[in-house]
Amino acid sequence: MLKKVVFVLLAAMMLSMIAAAQSDPGYTNDVYSVGYFSDRPVTADQFVYIINSGYVGTPLSSGEGTLCANIYVFDAVQELVECCACPITANALLALSVDNMLTANPLTSIAPSSGVIKLVSTKPDATSCDPTKAGQLSPDLKAWGTHLQQPTSGNFVTTEAPFLPAPLSAAESAFLPQACTFAQYLGTNKAVCVCQ
Repeated sequence: MLKKVVFVLLAAMMLSMIAAAQSDPGYTNDVYSVGYFSDRPVTADQFVYIINSGYVGTPLSSGEGTLCANIYVFDAVQELVECCACPITANALLALSVDNMLTANPLTSIAPSSGVIKLVSTKPDATSCDPTKAGQLSPDLKAWGTHLQQPTSGNFVTTEAPFLPAPLSAAESAFLPQACTFAQYLGTNKAVCVCQ
């Protein structure tokens, strides 16, 4: 009997925690994903591939279903090194080189060898995308990244994995554009990644 009561209490606690997480106004799905890069520099580059699934419109609709891929690149010690926002029309693919587009212009002038890439999907503000502003969140960008792996012996090999979706808290949603603004202000033409 005691086991049954404990089980019921644990189940009730878990259900209340799930409900609380889903009712948290800062908890948002399908707009935020995270990936990484590592083992730079080696002879091969790594890439990030982002697609606009067409959730908000088609290439024939008003605004061509454009979403902004707000990209925030952090080094391995949690410092924002570059940020940018890339417009992607519905059903389009954006391919970004980690070496040449996401880490070539870091705030510190030293390209990180590993780090985290955060992606926030928003609607354009009027006709532009701006990583220094907390735009209107809108699903549904999807991303993959290639990774260089070194086996115990032999050459590096390339693997690919999807960016993982994560809940976007109100605090993180506010922090990322503020950190981007600060880095670009300090950097004076540094800390800006490129979309093409």
